[in-house]
Amino acid sequence: MADHIFGAILGMHRSGTSALTRALNLLGATLPGAMMNNTHHNSSGHWEPLEVVAIHDRLLTAHNFMWDDPFIPQRIGNMSSPATSSAIAEITKFVDQHVLPNPLALVKDPRICHTLPLWEAPLAQAGYTMVGIMMLRNPLEVAASLLARDQMPIQVGLQLWLRYTLAAEFNTRHLHRAQLRYSDLLDDWATALAPVTNLLHLTLPNITSALGQQLTAFLAKGERHHAIADAAIVSHPDMVNHVETVYALSQMDIADPAVQHQFDDVREQLTQSDAATPKETTIYWEYRRRQHLREIAQLKADIAWRSGVMDEQTNELAWRKLVMQQHKLEK
Repeated sequence: MADHIFGAILGMHRSGTSALTRALNLLGATLPGAMMNNTHHNSSGHWEPLEVVAIHDRLLTAHNFMWDDPFIPQRIGNMSSPATSSAIAEITKFVDQHVLPNPLALVKDPRICHTLPLWEAPLAQAGYTMVGIMMLRNPLEVAASLLARDQMPIQVGLQLWLRYTLAAEFNTRHLHRAQLRYSDLLDDWATALAPVTNLLHLTLPNITSALGQQLTAFLAKGERHHAIADAAIVSHPDMVNHVETVYALSQMDIADPAVQHQFDDVREQLTQSDAATPKETTIYWEYRRRQHLREIAQLKADIAWRSGVMDEQTNELAWRKLVMQQHKLEK
């Protein structure tokens, strides 16, 4: 392996990747770039670099997709286009400016499940060995969290979980990788993190040490608002095809060629079903994409306007201060 290690944190949105990333950061891994601010949905932090999120979003948008579109092509990370070339150039710049020269760096953004192939050449050129760290969470918990946060229908959330999980498994298949369950991380972080710390050459602290107590306190903050038994997947009325199968496969030995063959079977079935998607469904998702793009454009315009107003207010305050100073001098 190269001297430097780059860990890609993969997993569907709301899968616990933020908790995992911060835990590994506390153990000594570097998080490059400026991090996304805390929100009421993740009061303990998202721990994902704003610049990376922007790069990935620009790539998806250029191909007429958004993060919450379950029809993102399974091979979008390998699609040849000017947008792909631009994304690789931006990733190279990010690696040069922020990842180097850290011996161990992590990047967490759920979109990297789809875009991971674009990172390989820039990281190799910089002397990094890339490894995959996959977070697995009960798909019903993920869907329930997305429903609470985004009012996303359960079936859409499940479909997204399926696509992100399949992409993460396939795109890390040729890498050294480790996988853990979100529930295991919260229940027994020392055991859950052991294969990950071995992969990253990190040392696990004693549970009773100061760092161990800090980890315990961080993971006990109560960010898990949805706990659903795995058994509920079998009988849930909104269950989506293949989710139960992929969740079960993900908890097996994913290095087993027979298990990988079953993953490939599901991917092939999805490719065929996507090709037969009813026109009405396609029109709906096209509408959703356009709606998102309009919202983003409006937000950018609003930010620019507010920035202009703040500049004017700053200039007026400076002028008033100058007038007051002159008034004092004249007295």
